[in-house]
Amino acid sequence: MAAKTALIAGGTGGLGEGIVRVLLESGWNVWVPTREAEAGDRLASRLAAVAEDRLHVFKADLSVPAELEALRHQVISVHKALDLVVVSVGSSYYGYSLHKIDLVAWNKLLSENLATHFHLQQSFLSQLHAQNSGTYITLTGPEADFAHPETGLMSIMAAAQKMMARVEALECSGTNVKVYSVTSKTPIATRARGEQIASDWLTPGELAKYVKSLYDGTVPGLQDPMHVIESRDQLRKLLKLK
Repeated sequence: MAAKTALIAGGTGGLGEGIVRVLLESGWNVWVPTREAEAGDRLASRLAAVAEDRLHVFKADLSVPAELEALRHQVISVHKALDLVVVSVGSSYYGYSLHKIDLVAWNKLLSENLATHFHLQQSFLSQLHAQNSGTYITLTGPEADFAHPETGLMSIMAAAQKMMARVEALECSGTNVKVYSVTSKTPIATRARGEQIASDWLTPGELAKYVKSLYDGTVPGLQDPMHVIESRDQLRKLLKLK
């Protein structure tokens, strides 16, 4: 069987790296866009033992549609089709009440958390529709479902990302394209968390296995585009991990 092909937006981040690793270990071709060559070099170095020639780091700014289109054309010219797109991108903004946020910050967060998702969908969800196959998965944090003082803007952005996925899933009805949103209510034990990691946090690899299982169709609730991970124990039971 030919190797599957995935695009991981946010693949140089701690969570994204875990997804890239799991897919490479499963024999996939994986494409990762990055604005910074150094970040791509670090990813390639960390995954050299499992990458072989299947990891492709492509310099592209996710906020620039023309660069995303160049990436899409490159992926399709090499592999003819795209099987999986995972989006784990966005920026944070904490410590300000909504009524005190200035317009510059508001517009910046809209661009980095919503416009970027819009551009990715325009290029890559459109590609899945054109080939009438593939899975598109958006990852969000717990802010998507909870409102807290001085973190409201992040909740608004994450909730909007989930609604975008819900609408996209409806618009895929009658096609072979599948769209999911995965929200983890449990923190992810990424490298950047350092010593604050707790034993009940998810590992990037565990969440990555859930993402792959969604593509494979081996987890419950495949008819529902909204997936929520309540705890590490729940995830491990779903995946039958020991």
